[in-house]
Amino acid sequence: MATVAQLQTCDGFTVENPDGCVGWVEETWLGADAHPAAFAVRTCDGLRALLLVEDVLAVDPDAQEVLVGADADLRVLEPPRLTSADTATWHATEEHLTATTTAAHAAPPAPALSAARTATAHRDRTVFRAIALALACITGLVAFEIGLAFGVAYLVTGNPPY
Repeated sequence: MATVAQLQTCDGFTVENPDGCVGWVEETWLGADAHPAAFAVRTCDGLRALLLVEDVLAVDPDAQEVLVGADADLRVLEPPRLTSADTATWHATEEHLTATTTAAHAAPPAPALSAARTATAHRDRTVFRAIALALACITGLVAFEIGLAFGVAYLVTGNPPY
């Protein structure tokens, strides 16, 4: 089972079972203890479903995947309803959804899911990039100091220093 920290950052991740892509995580739902309890999933056929955290086998943050078993229980979600001016609620039905899969690593259909996926992408910086950045900063500082020394000498004497 995945850890709580891994489950909190799954918005936009692809939900994968052994057969392929089941859908994408639209929203993480928190339980009474403020820990992730379920995911609102947009399935490949456009339906919305509820995936309980107990059905999650693992989370791969590098590949942005939530891995579930072939027997993962997806429940159909009713459309959201406004309960007051500033809150909306979703309710899961007792109807179980049979997951249809597509090819693995398919792109999310909605722009919001693509944005969420981009925002949670892990980008590793290599050691060589860090070294190159440090050398560029040092070179810039040295060039600035040399230019400053020659500029001050020119302003004070009126002649360019050679």
